[in-house]
Amino acid sequence: AVVSTQSTGVRPDIVMIPKLDSVEEACFLNSIISQCSSEPFPVIFQTESAVGLINLPEIINSLIASSHVIPVAIVFGSDDYVSDIRGSRDIDAVVYARQKIVTYSRAYNIQPIDRVYIEYKDLEGLKRESEKGFGFGFAGKQCIHPTQIPVIQSAFSPSHEQLEYARELIRSFEDNQAAGKGAFTFRGKMIDRPTLLQAKNVVDMFDE
Repeated sequence: AVVSTQSTGVRPDIVMIPKLDSVEEACFLNSIISQCSSEPFPVIFQTESAVGLINLPEIINSLIASSHVIPVAIVFGSDDYVSDIRGSRDIDAVVYARQKIVTYSRAYNIQPIDRVYIEYKDLEGLKRESEKGFGFGFAGKQCIHPTQIPVIQSAFSPSHEQLEYARELIRSFEDNQAAGKGAFTFRGKMIDRPTLLQAKNVVDMFDE
């Protein structure tokens, strides 16, 4: 991207950085981008190793504090990660890494992107893993084949039923607030503020 910008004057919309493992590499990235852009540059970077995962909060803080990089998404590079830890691609082997990436990404308002599903003909398996990823808190998922796109988009979008449930819950909350009530029941469930925020997240995803 740096070469392209310097030689053609064309600025890419975004840059993908693989294997960002340390604060030193994050500082080097900021230095390189500063050579080709006077304005902050949106960057997606990948966490693909054990050391990269351990250093993730420091890397994020370094990028946020930098003058030329805006971290907008973190991608979990699971294949290199499991190779690094000498593990397997089994979903249970990467639960810790997935949870940590989601937690740190969301804490800094960065989009977490889940691992690629390499069995590209197995769309039902992709659907199941995508839905689990959505439940984990991921904002999206990598894909390697065009047929995977609609499956992933569907899994990471609220269903019509989820959207209607969320909207009705919010309306019920507003009615109870107007009546001076705090916690209340909705469809047999006790509702408090955290549940309300979850409903608002669903509506916000649809509006986006």
